[in-house]
Amino acid sequence: MPERVAGWADPLIFELAAVVQRLDVSGFEADYRSDGVGGLPYEPGLMLVTVFWCYRQGIRSPQAMARACREQVSLRVVWQRDRLPSAAALRRFIGGHPQAWQSLFVSVLALGDRSGLLDASLTATDSTPVAVPAALSTAVPAATITVRIAEAEQQLQALRERLAVLADTDVAGFVEHSARLLRAEQLLLVRLDRLHQAETHARQQARDKQQPAHGDQVRRWQDRVERHRHELDAMRAAQQQKYDAWTAKRAAGHKPRGPAPHPPEQHPHIRAKTQALQRAQNRLDTARHSPAARDGPTRASTTDPQARVLKGKNVTRWVLGRLLTLTVTGGQLITAALLSPHANDYPGLFPNLAATATNCAQAGITSPFGHHLADSGFASIHALTQPAPIQGTLLICVTSEHHQTHGHLTTVHTEHRQHMAARLATPDNQTRYRRRSPMIEPVFAHLLRTDRHLHTRGNAQHSEILALTAAYNTSKILKTHQPHNTRTGTRLPKPP
Repeated sequence: MPERVAGWADPLIFELAAVVQRLDVSGFEADYRSDGVGGLPYEPGLMLVTVFWCYRQGIRSPQAMARACREQVSLRVVWQRDRLPSAAALRRFIGGHPQAWQSLFVSVLALGDRSGLLDASLTATDSTPVAVPAALSTAVPAATITVRIAEAEQQLQALRERLAVLADTDVAGFVEHSARLLRAEQLLLVRLDRLHQAETHARQQARDKQQPAHGDQVRRWQDRVERHRHELDAMRAAQQQKYDAWTAKRAAGHKPRGPAPHPPEQHPHIRAKTQALQRAQNRLDTARHSPAARDGPTRASTTDPQARVLKGKNVTRWVLGRLLTLTVTGGQLITAALLSPHANDYPGLFPNLAATATNCAQAGITSPFGHHLADSGFASIHALTQPAPIQGTLLICVTSEHHQTHGHLTTVHTEHRQHMAARLATPDNQTRYRRRSPMIEPVFAHLLRTDRHLHTRGNAQHSEILALTAAYNTSKILKTHQPHNTRTGTRLPKPP
């Protein structure tokens, strides 16, 4: 390539291409057909450079990536030819090859370890909701899904009968319309498959609600009732003391400063805590004795059956999405990224820690694990009582984040929470826990800074998350070893 033309591109893209050449792309090459059927596949290294470069610039959609390949000089210079990948090719590359993306993620971890970025002495885990490409209105009850399955089967039967009639009576019409009708048949089969998956998911949710409550669920509500009761007793005692002191001053002929305190039962905070205790007690009784009362409308999305209805991040609306759980090291290198099938944080802690141990072992990382940080969303009975699937010490917040990070020690009344609170009360562990938020929150902010949506459906979403996190780790490696001025593309002077 002429040097004058190559100079139009951002120099960082050539360094990104050099890093990609050091990664393991054999998994992508193994997935390509070797029998000569189909078109010529795109070179995996160039596809990785394209995906990583677009992710680095906040471009997440395959359509926007394909447009960037046509319009950005840097990508045109890298491809050096007119045969550029389409949006469909990029979507298949990102959403397919699950084993190849896993191997590539491990390869990036190994490269980060050789670069000195991976510090396993301290890790942090957290979750955030991400939306899927499906409308919230597609989540419908199981009965509605059954009706739609019957309608789709009738449409499919009518379409096949029409094809059979055309093949027998009108050969010219069959030749003219067969391609369109066969395409419609394929789309109906795909829709039927999604409807059956959604129906299975909704029926499973209904069966789970009919089952008696699991022991962990009962214990969780017992802990909540006990915590509310102790907090309510402490609030009543403190308010009664204030009221008695004010009454004694008035009886002695003094005029106390400020307004008169409320009697304990009239204080708004005590009334609210009493209501919270009553609600928790009702939920505990329901979980113990009447599982049928826990019945409710079970819904599943007919577009993306694996998605759930979740509370959006920093908004008051609900979204259809998945819960993304990340584990990062002290150097903000991602060691595990999983999409949890649950709607709460706590079930995703142990699977992510197990994935961290597996990925690091596959990457040949031998440095021992130290402490693992997690906020109060992961403080379940299972996490506090069962051994972790990874070496090291768990530090899980059992109070509010503000109290833990600012050293405001609060009374914890359940035994398993008392052990964790005592572990976090030491000065060293308090210092370690204060690093949790600065470690992991910027990672989520960088990954989802322009788009909090996934752009694939079903099992392909796991491959997309692996691609996104591998691109982030690669960007960290580039930033650490080859700093650039991102505005002008010129190299910054090395520090003395």
